[in-house]
Amino acid sequence: MKLIFANRLCGPGFAPDADLTALLTRLAGPAGREEWEVGLAWIEDEAMADLNLRYRDVAGVTDVLSFSYLEEIGEGEPDLAGGDHGARGDLWAGSDFAPGESIGEIVIAPRFVENRCRENGWPVRDEFALLVVHGLLHVMGWDHAEPEEAAAMREHEVVWLAREDVVHPLRGKGA
Repeated sequence: MKLIFANRLCGPGFAPDADLTALLTRLAGPAGREEWEVGLAWIEDEAMADLNLRYRDVAGVTDVLSFSYLEEIGEGEPDLAGGDHGARGDLWAGSDFAPGESIGEIVIAPRFVENRCRENGWPVRDEFALLVVHGLLHVMGWDHAEPEEAAAMREHEVVWLAREDVVHPLRGKGA
């Protein structure tokens, strides 16, 4: 899968450096189908709080939101079978999907993330990597509403991050 980077709503002062961009691009590679694209937007805290309220009905800023345009029910063979390339279950891109179109979006609030990392002593680079992997898993049909789902998703994150020698920032912290 390809990440399409956008600083749509993020003001001056934040842009991922070349090393982070390369890491996030490599992390996205094994997800989904090679021709699929996912947008990655870095936005200001206020904009993230607006999105969080609009789409989750939760007040306040959050670190990451994901939006999947894939369908979990479709006709014919799925575009991606469950278990393949990170898919939780069978996924269909939809009958009107055309190559080059986004199959999802990941939105991150970098200032919020940087502040939280500073407070907790977490490496910012690793946290951004985790959030992109977390977002990709949501795009691929994963959820963490139930404890069993959360544990399974966490294990996928750990394995996915380890491919790039990134340690899950929450590993061993009871989260």
